Amino acid sequence: MARRAPAVERAVAVLNHLAAHPGERFSLSEIARDLSLNKATLHAILGALTDAGYLSRDPEQKSYVLGPALVALGNAALGTFSAADYALPEMQALTDELGLDCVASAAIHDEIVILARTGTPRPFGINVQPGQRLPLAPPLGTVFVAWSADDVIDRYLAGVGQPASAARLERYRRAIIAVRARGYSVGLEGPPAPARPREGRHPPTLEESVRSVEIEEYALIDLDRASSYRLNHIGAPVFGPDGEVAVGLFLIGFAGVVPAERVPEYAARLRSACERATKAVHGRQPEELPAT
Repeated sequence: MARRAPAVERAVAVLNHLAAHPGERFSLSEIARDLSLNKATLHAILGALTDAGYLSRDPEQKSYVLGPALVALGNAALGTFSAADYALPEMQALTDELGLDCVASAAIHDEIVILARTGTPRPFGINVQPGQRLPLAPPLGTVFVAWSADDVIDRYLAGVGQPASAARLERYRRAIIAVRARGYSVGLEGPPAPARPREGRHPPTLEESVRSVEIEEYALIDLDRASSYRLNHIGAPVFGPDGEVAVGLFLIGFAGVVPAERVPEYAARLRSACERATKAVHGRQPEELPAT
């Protein structure tokens, strides 16, 4: 196992924090408070990142924002994900037709990385931006593992991170089977929170939104045609030439409750877009993927 490098971990934490709040500037004190870092240590990290162009510092406000060097890194990284490039026109078409935002993400090691987004973030909506990351662990990420071998699924289920009951693990496994059977995932929002003044000055980040979800009820397994749902997302896979999931496309930004009969309609439109993106990258679909 590689030795930990605390200074590098802190620098990564700073970049991730600023990436979660694009366009906003933070002072040294604000970053130190938000990340629970020592100010002296943080000062050295901010100086090194600024010198390298990864951060920009406003000398008057003494605040920091992401720097221009990250643009080149991001473009280079995105260039390795041709599936995301080919998916972008399909994502924009989905946004134009359905009035929903569309997000492309990939599973990289044990994380889900946001690669691209179409649509305009809504006021007080979830802050989803390229570069943000989430853990690839239940209940998140079923689209990325639903067509995987049993040992991969077992490792995914082991990522729960805490002693889990047999019933909970069985529910997670049933969610994976449901995604593979119908060809798409459905994530549900929790009940609306009671109205109250927002704490702090930032909209909720993707991580904060996920933490607020009721884990046991996040993944919709059985669709009740007589019900309506508050949808977090509908997701479907784009497959690469090796038959594995290259990227996932996710419809987000659903307003209010959605009648159950609309869910397969949205999913069919999304899956058609994913199939075209799969064809564009010369990918192949697993045999068990149901037809649209």
